Amino acid sequence: MTLTRRSIIRGAGTTGSLLLAGGLPLWARGGQPPDEPAPADYLRLSSALLGVEAARLEPEARGGGTPLADTFHGLCREAAPAATAALLAAWREAAPRGVTAGAAARGAADPAAAGRLLADGARPRADGVGALARLTMLMWLYGVWYGGTETARMPASGEAIDPDHRTDLVVSVRAYRNGWIWRIAQARPMGVAGAPGAWAEVPPGLAEFIEGA
Repeated sequence: MTLTRRSIIRGAGTTGSLLLAGGLPLWARGGQPPDEPAPADYLRLSSALLGVEAARLEPEARGGGTPLADTFHGLCREAAPAATAALLAAWREAAPRGVTAGAAARGAADPAAAGRLLADGARPRADGVGALARLTMLMWLYGVWYGGTETARMPASGEAIDPDHRTDLVVSVRAYRNGWIWRIAQARPMGVAGAPGAWAEVPPGLAEFIEGA
């Protein structure tokens, strides 16, 4: 079967819910500002991987909090600096040419470019680029770094990850609360309450829920 972003998200659903339910540790540096902000290309490739416009992908941080793109990129650099650099280089090579700056900022990139980061034909990429692309997708979806799962399923790609980061952990409370899996499921994570009485209301359509979340 050809590997697609849709199949990865669908397959991650079961695994992610099981691992989250088991109670994972928090990343030790999850609440600290990263050493440097994420490059714009990291948010753009994240946008293309998830199929969500960049302007909507990054939630506004309250009280001057660290943007999630910076947090996720910081963890990638800590866990696999060479593979992170290779991922960004591969994205710049795969991204379509001639996209205007405004369109790129909105995440209007060819999804096929994102697919080339994840797969080599019908097979998952078994290198650092594939590993970091999958881990980036899953951080945006769940707020979880699945370094242990990646290493177990793809030993070759796991070699690009520092041994101390070949484990599964929650990136931060904010990352978990803002996981896109909750918006896609039109739900909220456990322990995060909505407005009083919201449970009795008919949920909005999926597109509206994603745009307004």
